[in-house]
Amino acid sequence: MFSSVAHLARANPFNTPHLQLVHDGLGDLRSNPPGPTGQPRRPRNLAAAAVEEYSCEFGSAKYYALCGFGGVLSCGLTHTAVVPLDLVKCRMQVDPQKYKGIFNGFSVTLKEDGVRGLAKGWAPTFIGYSMQGLCKFGFYEVFKVLYSNMLGEVCN
Repeated sequence: MFSSVAHLARANPFNTPHLQLVHDGLGDLRSNPPGPTGQPRRPRNLAAAAVEEYSCEFGSAKYYALCGFGGVLSCGLTHTAVVPLDLVKCRMQVDPQKYKGIFNGFSVTLKEDGVRGLAKGWAPTFIGYSMQGLCKFGFYEVFKVLYSNMLGEVCN
């Protein structure tokens, strides 16, 4: 039983890259262990992509802007995508006789207001959560660097 668990753990695709290279036989060119099917593994040529023109320096203004933009995308877009579900949920809470369930709530809203009715309130949601994501992701990085510089290097 434990041998199969150990095999699954070794075949885990989420291993660290170095361990995966060693497991694949590329970390040590002298060994080439067999794959999960027992067949010898074919050597793979791996290379990391490094494009200098698209990278930005850690702690630069561009870095903070990209972190903030990531927050705008991740918070603003995801919360805006859930607006129709939130709208139906709120209507179910306000008028449970009319909106008896989620699917019924969607169909009643579509019949009464059409597709545009499901998007009511998308703009304030997008703006508010985008600002939250901008501040949460952007300021986190700013203060992370600021406080680590204030503390200096801490030895364990």
